[in-house]
Amino acid sequence: MFPVLLNLRVPTNGPQIQKHFLRAVGSTFKPKTTPIDESSKVLKHLHFTKTMDFEKGLDIQEKFVAAQLDMKKLKAKIKRKIFEVEQNHNGAPLNVFERSMLDNILTMKPNPTILTFEFWPVYSGGKRIKKTITDKQIKKYEEFVPTSEIDNPAPKFVQTERGGQITFHGPGQIVAYIILDLKTFNKFSVKDHVSAIQGAVSNSMLKINKEDGNPLALETKTNCDTGVWTTKDEKLASIGIHVRRSITSHGVCINVDPDLSYLNNFEMCGLPNKKATSIYQERPGTDLSVQDVAKSFVNEYAKILDIDTVERIDLDNIEID
Repeated sequence: MFPVLLNLRVPTNGPQIQKHFLRAVGSTFKPKTTPIDESSKVLKHLHFTKTMDFEKGLDIQEKFVAAQLDMKKLKAKIKRKIFEVEQNHNGAPLNVFERSMLDNILTMKPNPTILTFEFWPVYSGGKRIKKTITDKQIKKYEEFVPTSEIDNPAPKFVQTERGGQITFHGPGQIVAYIILDLKTFNKFSVKDHVSAIQGAVSNSMLKINKEDGNPLALETKTNCDTGVWTTKDEKLASIGIHVRRSITSHGVCINVDPDLSYLNNFEMCGLPNKKATSIYQERPGTDLSVQDVAKSFVNEYAKILDIDTVERIDLDNIEID
């Protein structure tokens, strides 16, 4: 089910994997790319239902990234070995048993995976401020007291390897980490990946159904500043990614109903005079949960990549060896 290079330990009596088929009969939607590797035809979605420490989320992400990188390295070694064997035997191909064994190993490649979280308050730094941020600035973030969610734990500051500058994660936000191999999709660049994230957020804001069955119909836009913005030029979602040997990590955070004072009392993402907003701010009285938005975003991202099947599991916790 999940990558064999990972030892996942889900609590006993854990939830079942739900399989969702996204292809709509008669749909005229045109995806931006398509899978070219068998492993990329199914997207795994792990949604964590309990608020989590940011550092633990990073650790979980890193384990999935490492599995992708390890398999990539193994695949390259196998191809080199096949070439060496054939050269040493005057071009003679491997026998059926050898070829079957190697093919079985290659099918172990992990599927694209999206991890979705809701974190306790944290200000995270991107690579662009890694060498310039001061202890005094960090202290301001860690001592900030929000306007309404005063019972939350004090914010932490954590330096990361994603792109961008300072951003905030906290309750009422969905954070999605997207882990996939860009080379397993047709002509899918880093720029295309960012565009797909933006498109998935925008599509979700239009299409996601509220409890009354009507779509949210929240119009958004993109501009020269990375992210997703409302038509009033307020930021609804922030994007920051990292890529190693074509394996992506990090992703997007979408403001569902966070305490916006965490964001609007500081300069976020290096954009002065810009304000953050949220789904609840734009659509007062809406009943959407963080989990609702997570599932909608993942489905829309899968459609853009022409992935027909999403396998989803909701988790309280997970341990990875």
